[in-house]
Amino acid sequence: MGKVLAVCISEKKGTQKRNVGSAVFVEDWGLEGDAHAGKWHRQVSLLSGEKIDAFRAKGAEVEDGAFGENLLVEGIDFAKLPVGTRFRCGEVVLELTQIGKECHNGCAIFQKMGECIMPREGVFTRVLKGGKVSVGDEMTVDKAMIFDTHAHYDDEAFDEDRFAMLDSMQENGIGHIVDVCASVGHFDRVYDLVEKYPFVYGAVGVHPDDADKVDAAVLDEIRRYCDMKKTVAVGEIGLDYYWHKEKEEHLLQQKVFRQQMDIAREKKLPFMIHSRDAAEDTLNIVKEYMKDGMYGGVIHCFSYSKEIAREYLNMGLYLGIGGVVTFKNSRKLKEVAEYAPLNQILLETDCPYMAPVPNRGKRNSSLYLPEVVKTIAEIKGISCEEVVAVTESNALKVLNLI
Repeated sequence: MGKVLAVCISEKKGTQKRNVGSAVFVEDWGLEGDAHAGKWHRQVSLLSGEKIDAFRAKGAEVEDGAFGENLLVEGIDFAKLPVGTRFRCGEVVLELTQIGKECHNGCAIFQKMGECIMPREGVFTRVLKGGKVSVGDEMTVDKAMIFDTHAHYDDEAFDEDRFAMLDSMQENGIGHIVDVCASVGHFDRVYDLVEKYPFVYGAVGVHPDDADKVDAAVLDEIRRYCDMKKTVAVGEIGLDYYWHKEKEEHLLQQKVFRQQMDIAREKKLPFMIHSRDAAEDTLNIVKEYMKDGMYGGVIHCFSYSKEIAREYLNMGLYLGIGGVVTFKNSRKLKEVAEYAPLNQILLETDCPYMAPVPNRGKRNSSLYLPEVVKTIAEIKGISCEEVVAVTESNALKVLNLI
């Protein structure tokens, strides 16, 4: 736990920040009145009070804000935390986006002391949730845990050990799970788990394989479940032409897909899309809906090309990546994982299906997600800790859990 020592702003760029005692933090902007606020990844800068004390002990006379920091906080060593870490200060939530920066060609402090601590010790954050912060306020650090954004623990494959499995999740680093409805008749099974476990959330919808079972009563039932407190998305919905080859079946799936996208818009929820052998039709429908009044979403178990990924990413959507990325023959998905920004990737299992290597062929579970984390980290050349922290933060944002 940390304590805020100074809250600093500068009204003009190029001028030293000064301690104003308190300030309003604006969501996805920064500090009200600070010249460096804006729609970018370096909205708020933070520095550890202990680092400034050590610098002052060398004879430097520096005031609060001299290094360009917005918040000076004692008790937290910011530079040792991974990108994606979240900080809470009252109602305010900040997400770590960058560690260190390039010094401005020998700033005044560097010229006098021969060094400047901001490039190696300072960090930058984005405001996820706004509010007011004052000197003396406490700051806490959220412990990053894996967020499985797409699972099916209601599936019969877990009938023998479902509760023992879920009971073991948090002690093994799994912080949150979304159990996703797929079949008509399984809604109650999903929401029994949602009610039993505080860390389990629900997504409600009908898989395209069940499109012929969807009528007005089923759509009304989806709406009812959408109104429940722990419903975080409409899904899984979409198109699947792998088993369904007839044009009439395609048209029916498209109709039901649109009906459920309408519900997502009506209930102001993100969507979770299943798409198999239906790349063009899925993309066209998503583009149609994203033109107006949607609340984001994820392309679950993404399996298409980098070019199609680009289309979804440009719309601000997320890609769900699971065990397939660990397979030796998954070159296309590895290319997508390398190309996609980490802040638009979500972890998922789709369990009990598609377990990652070295458990391929076995029943999948959230407990295997560290293998997916490891593979993504290797592809991107970053730490596993950063993958966990950033993807967890992504999930909390798109599912409106912050």
